[in-house]
Amino acid sequence: MKRVVLLALAVTLACSGRTSLERRADTDVGGGRWSEAFAAYRTAAGRQSDGRVLNKLGGAALRVGNLPEAAAAYGRMGREDPSRRDESADGLEMVARAADRAGDTTALRAAIEGLRDVAPSRPVGRYVLALEARGALAPADRLELTPAAVAAAPDGDTADSLLLQYAAMLRGANHCEHASRIYQAVAMRSTLRERAAEAGRAQQDCALLVGQARLEAGAPADALAWLEQAIKADSASRSGVTALEAMATALTALGDTVGGTLVQAVAERYKSALPDSGGAKP
Repeated sequence: MKRVVLLALAVTLACSGRTSLERRADTDVGGGRWSEAFAAYRTAAGRQSDGRVLNKLGGAALRVGNLPEAAAAYGRMGREDPSRRDESADGLEMVARAADRAGDTTALRAAIEGLRDVAPSRPVGRYVLALEARGALAPADRLELTPAAVAAAPDGDTADSLLLQYAAMLRGANHCEHASRIYQAVAMRSTLRERAAEAGRAQQDCALLVGQARLEAGAPADALAWLEQAIKADSASRSGVTALEAMATALTALGDTVGGTLVQAVAERYKSALPDSGGAKP
């Protein structure tokens, strides 16, 4: 990293239009006085909005180990000077790698935010995973950043675990239709029986909620497709019985009174076998 920072600074030193403060900082860099150079660049950047100075500030901040300041400088450079966005993103990635090595989650979050702002196409999954591993991923960011972490997961089990967390967040945000599909995928692909079963139960509950919402919205035909998923998962469970009852209502609403009556009869049979009904499950 030291060589990269030195090279970037050497290139920018040759640029014209430098202020006396910037020249003094450049001289400090040449003499290896990084702390003095960092302080001078920071003052210069505060006085003028210049991508060149911000680039130097970011490099000096990296060199002295002030990673939050480096992230702020590189992020500001990319936002204020679109022609330097690639340089900005490169700098932010250097900050992210350094912050990951140092365990500096504050700087790592700042670098991720900067990358998402100035270079949204750059992958940040490995850095999101680093935050997740340290328990430092902010709740407000989980819904947006977890898919990136899933894409960078080192193995299927880690990916499935993250997917379950993501689906739970979607469900909590009333996006059960999307969550249901994720639960279904995990149930089908997971090699861990307990995890597959957990995902299957969650998928059934989500499918039931979507089906009930469709029914309440006056769309019984749409409701049937979701209720069928809930019933298929386990028709004799509590959620399955509730789905059967909702299906009976949907069929009746669609004019199939015979079908509705038959489904309701099945629901009553399974309902009587539930643990708190006094009967025994068949």
